[in-house]
Amino acid sequence: MRGFLLFLLLLSLVACQETGKSSPVTTRKCQDCHEVELDPPHTMECQKCHGGQSPAQSPEEAHQGLLPAPADPASWQKTCGSCHPKETKATEQSLHFSLARKINIVRGLFDLPPLTSVKELPEPEKIQGTEDLVNDLLRRRCLRCHLFYEGDDYPETKHGRGCAACHLLYAQGGLVDHRFQKPNDRMCLHCHYGNRVGWDYYGLAEHDYPYQFRSPLLEGEPPPRPWGIEFHELTPDVHLQAGMSCLSCHGKELMFGGKQPSCRSCHEFERPKIYHRPEVLSQARCSACHARWAFWDEGLYLVLHEAPDWEEWSELMVQGSSEVEEAVVSFLTQGRAQAEMKDKLSGRKRPGIWLLTLKKRRFERVHLGWDQKGRLSVVRPLGDLYLSYVNHEEEIIFDNLAPEKDHLLPYSPHTIGAADFIRTQKVLNLLGVKP
Repeated sequence: MRGFLLFLLLLSLVACQETGKSSPVTTRKCQDCHEVELDPPHTMECQKCHGGQSPAQSPEEAHQGLLPAPADPASWQKTCGSCHPKETKATEQSLHFSLARKINIVRGLFDLPPLTSVKELPEPEKIQGTEDLVNDLLRRRCLRCHLFYEGDDYPETKHGRGCAACHLLYAQGGLVDHRFQKPNDRMCLHCHYGNRVGWDYYGLAEHDYPYQFRSPLLEGEPPPRPWGIEFHELTPDVHLQAGMSCLSCHGKELMFGGKQPSCRSCHEFERPKIYHRPEVLSQARCSACHARWAFWDEGLYLVLHEAPDWEEWSELMVQGSSEVEEAVVSFLTQGRAQAEMKDKLSGRKRPGIWLLTLKKRRFERVHLGWDQKGRLSVVRPLGDLYLSYVNHEEEIIFDNLAPEKDHLLPYSPHTIGAADFIRTQKVLNLLGVKP
């Protein structure tokens, strides 16, 4: 009996010693926690692009030195550029990166000198003059869908930054997978939506902003707004109907710059009709006759407000900006809202929020004018801007500051179809070409 008790005592001591031992620390690799499918050319260790530590014993250790967005322009030379130096260097010279055309159109309207790149666009600490106001408009309201920013907070406007904006697929507000791919139209439309070239290719046009112009409820629910705005469905471009994607015409010039695509690259006229004679084709853009419809947004009133009356703006809460919509919804549901907006280049928030109204919004009718090369072109009132600034003390610092230049600017509507007979006659008359 005594021996049996001694045996039980020894057994319990051994058990206590075993349970007192510290359990071994488990080391894990990135993909033990993050399920990621890679494309064959990018089957490599995660830390090659993202940094961090792998394997690691804790999330904190694994994320030391982590680059969440390695394709961002701030990092892409040492990440993407370590394997693709030619592409990253060329991209920095492209219009998708420099945004020179976009920012210089707006700056030029207010007699501000042109810049070679968006990187030269100053970030105003305080609005003291016209240039500060225009720069703030560009940096905080206009540039919300390009390579430096991840896009508005809507299902189809979110995208990656830098290289990832065009080569990683996002949907429903998040990254679908980690397989790098050739851009498709869905990626293009993450930025080229709203009343600008891209949406019109698909036959889409924005609704007006006031509540009474928006879509009615469908079975008691508002219609889906994957791009944050409601839209009319019009006739899509004939090239889309033929199965052509954006990249069918737009190719290497998007990344590497160079010559823009031309209709004449595909369409030859061996025995041209009167409308396609050399004297017509040299003096008019093809869209002057072949655009089926065009955008017409007249009188864009933009006010930078540091203390807006949110109740008055509630009917205009849907205006293509998730920051504006979130602020109005916050006021309506919680009784308070912050009048602030993020700088889309630096990521810093500053006081004041840009609010937008329109004098008139139309589509279908095509207006004609002249481009910079003296060719007959479709035009729209892109320069019909009125900028205001109201500070926190309700003082009106700027009141409807407007350009003195012609507000009708040429553009290339992607709504191509059979030529309109009446308009082609008008084109011939304007050019002085006799049948």
